[in-house]
Amino acid sequence: VAVRVNGVMLNLGVDTGCQGSGVLTEAGARKAGIEVAFTLPTMGNDGRGETSYGYIESFEGGGAVWKDFHMAIMPLDGMDIDGLMGADLLFGRSFYMDLRNKVMILGKIPDTSSAHEVPIYSRGGHCGVNIEVEGVKVPMIIDSGATKSYMSSLKFRGETEFRGFLPVATVRGTSLTRVQVCKIKSLRIGGAPLTGVEFIRDEEHNLLGDDFLRAHPIAVDMASRRMWLFEPQATDQPGK
Repeated sequence: VAVRVNGVMLNLGVDTGCQGSGVLTEAGARKAGIEVAFTLPTMGNDGRGETSYGYIESFEGGGAVWKDFHMAIMPLDGMDIDGLMGADLLFGRSFYMDLRNKVMILGKIPDTSSAHEVPIYSRGGHCGVNIEVEGVKVPMIIDSGATKSYMSSLKFRGETEFRGFLPVATVRGTSLTRVQVCKIKSLRIGGAPLTGVEFIRDEEHNLLGDDFLRAHPIAVDMASRRMWLFEPQATDQPGK
């Protein structure tokens, strides 16, 4: 999404799974004239480290404006963007996302009278939603930064189908992981069938990723704990 950061146009990814206000790359920060304001200690897979933060005077996008906050400054390897817009900004206001047609509205949502309403909740700063997997409730996180949807082996113990191997980056390099797709007979969300989603079995994550968002344009209003699922739009604009 194109946004204006401190008066400078930047191209940011939209990541509902990114905690905090988001991330700027070092190149993105330089474009907007943003310098490091402070650093904080962190602990990750590589051990102890530090994360730098820059001051954002104004952040404008999609008709919405945010002011006076800080964003992390760090590399985003393999991503040709200036940064990521994170959960604190996205869920601080309502928004509409149609990933298939590359449409996003920040700060407001279109008419929801023909959409399917689903209750949501805040979970660690993320957007949580319960789905039903063969009649059993499974909590999910909506993560637009995940290319696929995932379900943990603790939540689904049924049959899976082997789909090959995928390379995964680790602290020691790149390894191959088996892709096991869950063979689920019944999926529902908010009492309605959940379609267009295929879950890869994972050791720990329960995520609704980009396949979910491509199949279902969504509107989210975290303040009222509501999400709406729209029918896929034939045009590149949401219904009025």
